[in-house]
Amino acid sequence: MTAYAYLRKSSIQNSTDVSAQAQEHAIRELAARHGDNHGSLVVLSDMDISGQQKAIARRKGYQALVGAIESGACTAVYSYSLSRLTRSVAELDRFFALCDEHKVPVRLVADAVDTSTASGRLTMHVLSSVAQFEAEVASERIRSRMALKRANGERLGGIPYGDQDGEDAQPVLDAFAEAGSFTGAARILNERGVQPRRADLWRAGSVATLVQRADPSIHPGKGVKHGYDFMFSRLLACGVCGTLLSGMANRKRPNTPIRYACSRAQYTLHPRRSIAEKDLLPGIMAEADRLQTPEAVESEQGDAGEREALEAQRLRIVDLFEAGEIDRGDRERRLAKVHERIANLDSKRIVQTVPRIDWSWPPRELNRVLRAVFAEIRLDPETLQPVTFTWTVPEWRA
Repeated sequence: MTAYAYLRKSSIQNSTDVSAQAQEHAIRELAARHGDNHGSLVVLSDMDISGQQKAIARRKGYQALVGAIESGACTAVYSYSLSRLTRSVAELDRFFALCDEHKVPVRLVADAVDTSTASGRLTMHVLSSVAQFEAEVASERIRSRMALKRANGERLGGIPYGDQDGEDAQPVLDAFAEAGSFTGAARILNERGVQPRRADLWRAGSVATLVQRADPSIHPGKGVKHGYDFMFSRLLACGVCGTLLSGMANRKRPNTPIRYACSRAQYTLHPRRSIAEKDLLPGIMAEADRLQTPEAVESEQGDAGEREALEAQRLRIVDLFEAGEIDRGDRERRLAKVHERIANLDSKRIVQTVPRIDWSWPPRELNRVLRAVFAEIRLDPETLQPVTFTWTVPEWRA
């Protein structure tokens, strides 16, 4: 049974924040006043790591502290302030609930909190409420600033690569189409001497950011090719979460069957993550055989202004997540809705003729025609077989 001290500093080069040495000295003095001397005090720390929710997995010292509390090995927690424990109100609530469950008092230097006393618990609740209030006010300010920028026609987010003088995004998109993966595209760009904006070399993440701005339906994954190379690109909706499935192909093994996978299956529970293209064909071919169209059909073209607004909305969601205003689950839910609306826009384009489908056509041509016919193909959560077909024009179905 041991008392634990926890120190954290977002940036070890930030001279305006309390140094690690100052934190430890003050904490040890506080612990000594409560009978936890140097021999019985375990000091854990996370230096040069943010206190935001998204960085918790990287905070090994904090994880060890939580583990000690859960195992019953911790008798008391000492830290400098609430902000040193975490800058996430939700995580702070969970931490204090865990300590309360295991009867572990939390004592802080700067905030004068000692949860072993009634007044200390009251102070903790007041400070938590104030922190929650400040977080909500900050969130409202961010939304207001974004709304004002939208109204003024200002750009939201950073300037994308290719929009500054001397930059051209097309070589990056060409490299991705050639390589079929973000890592492969980065290698091609480095071999060709294409200079990124700040770093010395291209990385897969930088390529992914640029490519996904151009085509939000493309998700990270081994062997991912450009969406239009797949027969069912932007058509298949996951029966569990509604996310559009991404095509996958192994370029090193051309005979490997093409598969379609849900990118969210790695974060949430899905009975099945992927399905082979050949297993989807029979059901989709049978439904497509119902197609009846006049010789020439003209459908509404996707509105460019709405598409730009959706892309701006997608970037705002990413910015909110990176700022710690929303968690990963909220980010994925919001992005799924945006991607769905983008996919619906893509299906509204001018189609001069919709011929009877010839399944011997190249995948790109088949995808173009199928997306003129179907707005969405919903898959069964268990089998990933097509169960619901949404036609772009209901009257086309025989």
